[in-house]
Amino acid sequence: RIGTLLTIPIFRPRAAHSNAATLVAESTAQEPSKLDCVVGKDPALVESVERARQLSKSNVPVLLLGETGVGKEVFAKGIHDCGSAKSAPFVVVNCGGLSRELLATELFGYAEGSFTGARRGGMMGKIEAANGGTLFLDELGEMPLDMQPHLLRVLEEGEIYRLGENAPRKVKFRLITATNRDLRKEVTDGRFRMDLYYRVAVTSIRIPPLRDRLSDIPVLSRALLDKLALHHDVPAPQLSAADLGDLASYSWPGNVRELRNVLESMLLTGERPRAIIHTDEPQVRGIRPFDAPMHGTEPQMFGIGEVRDSRRLEEAEREAILSAIDGSHGNMALAARSLGIAKSTLYLKLKKFGLDALVERAREVHAKGH
Repeated sequence: RIGTLLTIPIFRPRAAHSNAATLVAESTAQEPSKLDCVVGKDPALVESVERARQLSKSNVPVLLLGETGVGKEVFAKGIHDCGSAKSAPFVVVNCGGLSRELLATELFGYAEGSFTGARRGGMMGKIEAANGGTLFLDELGEMPLDMQPHLLRVLEEGEIYRLGENAPRKVKFRLITATNRDLRKEVTDGRFRMDLYYRVAVTSIRIPPLRDRLSDIPVLSRALLDKLALHHDVPAPQLSAADLGDLASYSWPGNVRELRNVLESMLLTGERPRAIIHTDEPQVRGIRPFDAPMHGTEPQMFGIGEVRDSRRLEEAEREAILSAIDGSHGNMALAARSLGIAKSTLYLKLKKFGLDALVERAREVHAKGH
């Protein structure tokens, strides 16, 4: 007797896996790096991007120079993405937003029981976490002077000591740093170690401020609006010729970050850019943002009837800056954050009011107290 005949198809899992792997590889290969997302055709910007691509092929330390908000972290991530270790960790530490003690634990980690409240089992520091990948130290110029030798030792010896430990741990990573300060001047003034400067500034890339590439405003604004609209799940508004003219007439002390904030406010409130910038700036600076200087003259000030109010505002502004510097113990990043302005703007205001020396005095007082 002939029973039931069952036919079982033959599957080929290897081929299917191979096809899936190919698809994954293709999608990974097509994923753009952060450098591909830098928008603009200004020659200085294009040169900076090309230099970043070139330097990404080696593990040489790179120092990124530029004002607050120009996109230094975007360049750092782009260099990492274009390098040979793009699948390895990319670890970011902001040296200006933390107290000295917290920055030390963030960078080096600590052993169990090294201080009151230390986590059981200790904690790995960011330097150790970047092992095999890239460590990005933002606002390097804000790093306390007495902590700089410890970083220098890590770079020279390739090993770290967790706080409270005596045994070294080997580390190997790509170093990218960024600052909006003139580190050579900081070295001359005794605020930054010369040996560390030459260690981190083997190569450098200067990123131009937005005011030096205003011709990129239309295409950059369009790209930012499209991205913001996608994020908030709303339609992207159109920018009129008048809007673009207003955007191109402003000096952008906060650079691309400030432009993004203005466009996001426009997207969510429906206000035009001119109204948003007028709301944010005149009360602080005493200057209309769109009144550009003519033939080297000073920008147009408020009318005579407003001079008295403007002076009172300047006095209030000066007091607010003094309070912020004192409260942050001379930490410029924290002071700027508490005031709600860019750090580059705070530096300009310090110069305007002649308060530069008070920053160092606040730091010295805080150091003596500890």
